[in-house]
Amino acid sequence: MSEITTNKIAPLNWISSTWIASGIPFIALSSTAAIMYDSLGLPDDEIAFWTSFIMLPWALKFLWAPLLEMFMTKRYFVYVSQFFLGALFALVSVSLIADSFFGLSIGLFTAIAFAAATQDLAADGIYINELNQTEQQQYMGWQVVFKNIAKVLFGPALVALAFVIEESYGLKAAWMTIMMIYALAMMLLGVISAYNLPVGGKAVHTVESAPEAVVIYWDVVVQFFKKQNLAIGLFFIFFYRLAEAQAIKIAPLFFTATRIEGGLAFDQEETNFTFNVLGVIAFVLGSFVSGYFVAARTFNRKTLLFLCTAMNLSLIIYAYLALFQPVDEMPIMLMVAFQHFCYGFGLLALVFFILQEITPGKYRLAYFSFASAVMYLAYIIPAMFSGLLSEYMGFYDFYIWILICTLPAYFMSAVVPLKNIHHATAS
Repeated sequence: MSEITTNKIAPLNWISSTWIASGIPFIALSSTAAIMYDSLGLPDDEIAFWTSFIMLPWALKFLWAPLLEMFMTKRYFVYVSQFFLGALFALVSVSLIADSFFGLSIGLFTAIAFAAATQDLAADGIYINELNQTEQQQYMGWQVVFKNIAKVLFGPALVALAFVIEESYGLKAAWMTIMMIYALAMMLLGVISAYNLPVGGKAVHTVESAPEAVVIYWDVVVQFFKKQNLAIGLFFIFFYRLAEAQAIKIAPLFFTATRIEGGLAFDQEETNFTFNVLGVIAFVLGSFVSGYFVAARTFNRKTLLFLCTAMNLSLIIYAYLALFQPVDEMPIMLMVAFQHFCYGFGLLALVFFILQEITPGKYRLAYFSFASAVMYLAYIIPAMFSGLLSEYMGFYDFYIWILICTLPAYFMSAVVPLKNIHHATAS
């Protein structure tokens, strides 16, 4: 019998505010922080290292996911994290007036990353526990929509505002204002979450001592690795991203490379518009369509193979561009937009797979976070070596290699067990 107390609020109401809240700290740390430090005159090598360092908690959040199964409700962790994020952003704002602002702000940004990663974990827990299987599929695209809305409104838009404020009040005053806007936004979202979120599931095991917490933590890990067909499921996740991770990482470099080098000779502004405007819009639309596509048909072998084909076959566009090196920019941009639509459409197959095949069980949130970490690594590891391969092979041979790398994704999609096709993940 489920312990969930279901809130009658329409899912889209709380999904919108929650995933906007998820996008704000992510864009603040992944993009705005680097621009702020650059404008304040910090060295590029320090900016690159420390703005990468502060992102680590998102990659490591699976390590403390089991703790969220032991205390309070998922709603509690969401709104408390959001209030905490508001306070931390306010402290970042104040820290900018200090002589040692760089070290202070990096420490605060690291704390923000931990709080934001915890917020994301708890939000995933609410999503998993409150929605049934069909609803999870249907609303998955909406998560992408609202998170990207937050990235646009609280990323480039606020950066532009900072430079406007700088003209009248100075650089530090401008960035203090931006950080305070982040603080107020997170505080407001915390209030909304406290009253608008469903409970999202109470603690699976309430613990009263540290030794008991260790026992439960170990049980979570053991139960995860006891899951049937887990190994082949994790291999599927990795090989599904093998081609995509390499292709997407190198694509902007391919566009800016000279034609003698085998590239398309786009300038930085054209490349940014192609991938960060057209590409992002197309990716969001593809994710949105994917959720409703799968919800209408269920996640089964046919839908998985269709999603896999859409994402991987679209990578042939890069091989075509590398072979013929066309010069007309508009058709090239439209081809990239189409590829990113297919990318967003097909990539959600991994989330559907994790929700349906790995998440069900005693510790849903922890299982989901463990599998999501593998999904993240499945991008990071191939992407790490893609630069060396593209430099060694040249762009055309590299994208032929990418097409070869799609074959394991087709094979794994055809053989990975799908035993929970009719399983509903919420009662």
